Amino acid sequence: MKKTFPTFWHFALIMLFFIIFSMPFSLMQTWTPKSLSAWGMLLAYAIPMYLTIWATRRSFNRKDHLNYKPAYWTLLPLIIIVAYAFLIVGEFTIFLLPEPTGIWKKLFDALNETMSSIFNHQIAGFLMVAVAAPILEETLFRGIILKALLKKHAPYTAILWSAIAFGIFHLNPWQFLYATVLGLLLGYIYWKTKSLFYPILIHMLLNGTAFFTAQFTDMDTTEGLAQHLTGKNLEQYLVLVAIALGIIILAYYYFERFFAQVPTDLVLATQNPHKVAEIKKILPENIQLKSLKDIGFKGALKETGQTLKDNALQKLRQISIPYAVDAMADDTGLEVSALNGAPGVYSARYAGNKATYEDNVKKLLQEMSGKINREAQFKTVIAYSKGAKEYIVEGILKGHITTEPRGDGGFGYDAVFVPEGYEQTFAEMGEAEKNKISHRAIALQKLKKIIRQQT
Repeated sequence: MKKTFPTFWHFALIMLFFIIFSMPFSLMQTWTPKSLSAWGMLLAYAIPMYLTIWATRRSFNRKDHLNYKPAYWTLLPLIIIVAYAFLIVGEFTIFLLPEPTGIWKKLFDALNETMSSIFNHQIAGFLMVAVAAPILEETLFRGIILKALLKKHAPYTAILWSAIAFGIFHLNPWQFLYATVLGLLLGYIYWKTKSLFYPILIHMLLNGTAFFTAQFTDMDTTEGLAQHLTGKNLEQYLVLVAIALGIIILAYYYFERFFAQVPTDLVLATQNPHKVAEIKKILPENIQLKSLKDIGFKGALKETGQTLKDNALQKLRQISIPYAVDAMADDTGLEVSALNGAPGVYSARYAGNKATYEDNVKKLLQEMSGKINREAQFKTVIAYSKGAKEYIVEGILKGHITTEPRGDGGFGYDAVFVPEGYEQTFAEMGEAEKNKISHRAIALQKLKKIIRQQT
């Protein structure tokens, strides 16, 4: 169950968590004095929501990290403008719904009465509507549910499903459409910024605006803000909606161009500092390569695959899935013809699990003693993840094995490998020259093309 989170059944269980946690507080409401009813409703909402988040993380989501740090301050004014444009469009969806009748009208009136009682208390109502709800709901729906969906699905699919779940959670058809539309914006902003700061801020602004409008104007809780501002004049209202849609479309294109130019964080799943330094010099300048230490990863990466591809994918998924980051992992092997492709996938531990570079080279030369055929090739396989998609590229460089180590540069088997068409070993070459022709460089050039296609 944990491996597939979140599914429909997980969401149903989350709803059940909230209902169960709410029951004792709902009973307490019947004993709460009328003068304290608003405070009772605040507690009856906030505590069960907090417990639902706690239960969800403990059951399915322990390893994921919640990021509340702000970034991209220059986008803040535009994000706020777009938020209010979505408010208008969201309310238009409610305007399209038919007037409730029969049992639906009774439900609508009951919900409206509940909302009125919340809005009537300025302090408790504000804390519930404009503070608790944005923080708790965004943590659950964007920080946990959407973040997990982004690991399994393409971004827009994940955003849509999380928005629908957000709409369902509001438990009435009138708020469902509005919450779903708003959820699309909140999900998109979270996906692009990777931070809960902006969804929470947008949620606070819109809920706070609705709260204060109800407090200090003659608008009732059944009336949309856009309708109120236009005096229920249908023509003016439709013009306002059209302007809002225009703002959203223009902002979307601006956001896409902006984030296409933003440096891309990429986590390299390795604990080899030499590999980090080499790859940094080959990748494009807009790629910000992060180490395992940067994301708080501790321990050792498992490499139990039977092939280089297996190992690369295994290392990648230990980082990309639990940390929800774009990542890359590579595995490199030296394949020697006279040794039937050995050391191959065992290149890093050819002389034992705790072997040094010198130990591995010494064993290789011992195995090659007296061999006439000294042909060999370096092979690098890179596994790369962008969102829910994974890519595999490889680079192969042919050459031969020397009879003794030569050169002081490089690492690993560089001192005994001479690339085809060259007389120097990798260790005798300058670092810049090696990085132009190496097996890893060949694979990284292929990776660059994939990255460019995504921006």
